[in-house]
Amino acid sequence: MARTDQTSSSTGSNTGSTNSQSAYEGNNSRTVDAREKLSDLSETAGRQIDNSPLIAVGAGVALGAILGAVLPKTQKEQELLGPLGTKLTDAGYSAADRAREMSKQKFDEMAGDKVREFFGGSGSSSSGNANS
Repeated sequence: MARTDQTSSSTGSNTGSTNSQSAYEGNNSRTVDAREKLSDLSETAGRQIDNSPLIAVGAGVALGAILGAVLPKTQKEQELLGPLGTKLTDAGYSAADRAREMSKQKFDEMAGDKVREFFGGSGSSSSGNANS
């Protein structure tokens, strides 16, 4: 009878070993699958960035702006970067004003009176019709 007990206990030990080996292989398989999916995602993202880099830059800037807005400023950042932030803000407003002025000038050069007439601006033909 002792022999039967030894056989069943060794079989139980083998079953436990088999179960843990099976669990290990299952986890290993899932890890490999996850790595493959991550690799595929990385390749897809790389192709998208290559195909449209400006969109990728825009997305990066948007993500940075969101993170910057969400994360609180520290006192040290405020001390070190406060004056720089003011200068950058002023320069940004100045650049935007200059770009708006230049675009108006370029529009006037390229479009002239015809586009303004089309959109109902104050051209010579619309003022002539008002006097009739």
